[in-house]
Amino acid sequence: MLKVLFFIPSLEGGGAERVMVEILRSVDRERIEPVLVLLQPYANSPFKKNIPEEIKVIVVDRNSDTTIDKIRQYVGFIRTVLSEKPHLIMSMLTHCNIMAILLKLISGIRVIVCEHIIPSEVIKTKEGGRMLWFSTRHLIKTFYRFADKIVAVSEGIKANLVEEFNIPPHKTEVLYNPVDLDLISELSRVSAGHVFFKEGVPVLLSVGRLVPQKGFDILLKAFRKVLEEMDARLIILGEGQGREPLLMLAGDLAITGKVSFAGFQGNPYKFMSKADIFVLPSRYEGLPMVILEAMACGAPVVSSDCKSGPREILQDGSHGVLVPVEDVDALSAALSRLLRDKTLRKKFSETARERARDFAAAEIVSRYEELICKSARVPGDWTQV
Repeated sequence: MLKVLFFIPSLEGGGAERVMVEILRSVDRERIEPVLVLLQPYANSPFKKNIPEEIKVIVVDRNSDTTIDKIRQYVGFIRTVLSEKPHLIMSMLTHCNIMAILLKLISGIRVIVCEHIIPSEVIKTKEGGRMLWFSTRHLIKTFYRFADKIVAVSEGIKANLVEEFNIPPHKTEVLYNPVDLDLISELSRVSAGHVFFKEGVPVLLSVGRLVPQKGFDILLKAFRKVLEEMDARLIILGEGQGREPLLMLAGDLAITGKVSFAGFQGNPYKFMSKADIFVLPSRYEGLPMVILEAMACGAPVVSSDCKSGPREILQDGSHGVLVPVEDVDALSAALSRLLRDKTLRKKFSETARERARDFAAAEIVSRYEELICKSARVPGDWTQV
């Protein structure tokens, strides 16, 4: 049996975290012994209940964000890995990926790194631009080539790594995000219990962290234009540091009474299955889980044509509507048109469910297992591990 250390910063409510949890839930434990390593406590994580009890979880925490404490945390990570003696590390998100590759160069432990978002966009942000004293761009260019394999969750991410960071194409494999269709179907039947669904007017839904990347400011402005043509409601699920600015913007646009910031929801599917349209207004993505989940719930989708993911998922607009990034007028026009066209909404709802089956968890996680076994270079027939 292979011992695999799965490494991610936290179990906050993001797409990469959902993927990590789904892999841990579904991985064949007759072939792979998983150990989860985090850099932040997870006692209050919305995903804690989804981690199987038999999986060992190790938290390598730090006391502050000072440089010395970050270095101490990395030393603690090294000690943890060396004491666990895994056959392989699978890490997710850029900073953890670099930490894992550096450890490989020290220890020789094999490493698979996973990119869930466009790296060239992440490094433009204050949080993602530097790692300690070093440019994240240069760290990716320098160290990613030493990974045993790089998983990109979309073709767009793979192209970005090859074109912008000179990563050899053979190093990178595209594996889409896994979606538990049976669980989503079960949870989607629960009553949403939100007053907007009782008011007899169309309801738009969007889900994501309240940060600039997700483009909720664009959505609010577009929704204001929709209201000039018809009555409707907008629910936004998620938390983040952008909550107050978005509330202020809604007030400035005089739409406060028709917008609900409903916070993080452990079960967003009960909202997705009842919304008239699901909207993703992001400035950039990787392979947005929320679109896949909304499609599994049968929600018609309107999405920005951002880097990367939406165009791949919607197959050039065959399963939903794509609009230019940061184009308020185009987004409002698409929403208004789809709200008026019940036949088109029904068509997208049906094709969305069909397309979502391409991301079924069992098949995707099986491909992760195969990649892990191949990368670990198990003697003999790896399929029998």
